[in-house]
Amino acid sequence: MNHPLPVKVVIVEDQLPIRKDLELLVGQLPSFIVLGSCGSVQEALAMIESMAPDILLLDINLGDGTGFDILDKISNLSLKVIFLTAHAEHAIKAIKANAIDYILKPVDPGELKAALTKALNTSPLSIEDLKLAFESIKKSENQQKIVVRSYDIWEIVYLSNILYCHSEEGYTYFNLVGGKQIVSSHHLKKYEDDLPESQFLRPHQSYIVNNSYIESYRRDGYLILKDGTEIPVSLRNRDKVNRYFNNL
Repeated sequence: MNHPLPVKVVIVEDQLPIRKDLELLVGQLPSFIVLGSCGSVQEALAMIESMAPDILLLDINLGDGTGFDILDKISNLSLKVIFLTAHAEHAIKAIKANAIDYILKPVDPGELKAALTKALNTSPLSIEDLKLAFESIKKSENQQKIVVRSYDIWEIVYLSNILYCHSEEGYTYFNLVGGKQIVSSHHLKKYEDDLPESQFLRPHQSYIVNNSYIESYRRDGYLILKDGTEIPVSLRNRDKVNRYFNNL
């Protein structure tokens, strides 16, 4: 599908460091131009009305409302929308089935380029389809607990109580605040899919860490948690950990 160049982009993201990164990354792509960026519903509505962008990079939660508050009020039905989100992988799979475009935060340059290019070659979705996707994302981001099977019982575990998880010989160990440990026969990959990516980081194939308990990152490749636990960061995951700290 041919599209007049350059393709006009507006960025709506309330975290300034991420917004600036997006401006820089989009600006480096030869076929795209950033018309403007903002961090609120009212600013976004005014910008979309006056600038008539082709593509909208849209954050889910904004300081004065949500992304759908914007979608619900715009009349430009040809506008392509790409969600900016940081939620769990299982929710991504659910909305991907509806051909909804998204970019995970912190933003990977390759994924950004792929999403923008894909948007050029697809028809815009209806507001109703976008609303369904938005509700799926919100449900994921509001997740507060998971169920962990521990031998012969199911245990409800609040996300805020998880310090970190680690795998050992095919089992997953949940290390909780206060010293309690729950052992599950499921592999760590299952819990990587279950835990929201906005709250948990996988720095190593054997570890998942609750972001809320990360205190520092040592140059020799270890995350230090608030209780003093040292979590190794593998070489292949160091870029991901660096992006996490750069976007705080």
